Amino acid sequence: MKVMKSLRVVALAGLVALPAGVAAAQDQDKSLTTSEEVRAKVSQAMDAIADYSAQERDQAVAAAREAMTELDAEIERRADALREGWDEMSEQARETAKAQLADLRAARNTLGERFGALQAGTADAWQELKTGFANAYDRLNAAWSEGEVGKPADKPIDGATDPSTEKPSAKPDDPPAN
Repeated sequence: MKVMKSLRVVALAGLVALPAGVAAAQDQDKSLTTSEEVRAKVSQAMDAIADYSAQERDQAVAAAREAMTELDAEIERRADALREGWDEMSEQARETAKAQLADLRAARNTLGERFGALQAGTADAWQELKTGFANAYDRLNAAWSEGEVGKPADKPIDGATDPSTEKPSAKPDDPPAN
């Protein structure tokens, strides 16, 4: 249960940073309002999932499904905003925004895979499935806040590559390697 309690804190912190990155190309007031709504709904769903027992799995799955629908809508809203602001963006901003959106979508896909396991899993494996879903959600939050802090996620999730073994991509502002 400690993992799930800390997940709530991480989820809330990660979703507070939603207006960052891709959202820079859209109207700030609309972004904040929508992000606040998404943050509230997703936080409620994550709280519900953390508290549900194996006997309440159907309710937890429904809460997760609703939260993921909200996340999908937010990701698409951000993609639309990126397309709308594309002409006004520098090449560097375009590349950064595209990479952040791709990372966010990849993390969302992993969350979807964990959701499938959560949905199909047995009551005996409920705690493990909740932990896997929580870890995938942590990765989603890391991808979302990556643009805010300008650094890659610190920890890989199941099946993900270890960032410490990957060659970092050079940014246009970085000096050439000697």
